Amino acid sequence: MSYDSNRETHTRLVLSMADRQGLDLQEMMLRADVSEHQFDEAVDRCVGCTQTEACKCLLDSAGPTLNLPEYCRNGDLFTSLRSS
Repeated sequence: MSYDSNRETHTRLVLSMADRQGLDLQEMMLRADVSEHQFDEAVDRCVGCTQTEACKCLLDSAGPTLNLPEYCRNGDLFTSLRSS
């Protein structure tokens, strides 16, 4: 898998997981509530995760909302964005 396609996969996972937490990261970036740097760091954290397949399965099988899995490296970010 190339770097670009791997990064695209994890970008989609971050956006999907955030969406399931009630967060529209793309909209939040447009409003400057989330910086491009914060988003890139979230994708970097996701790229380093060893649970990619579990995450994909969870997102594919879950409904419109889901509890963050314990292994999610972006849990703190999502939690802080929900509370702000």
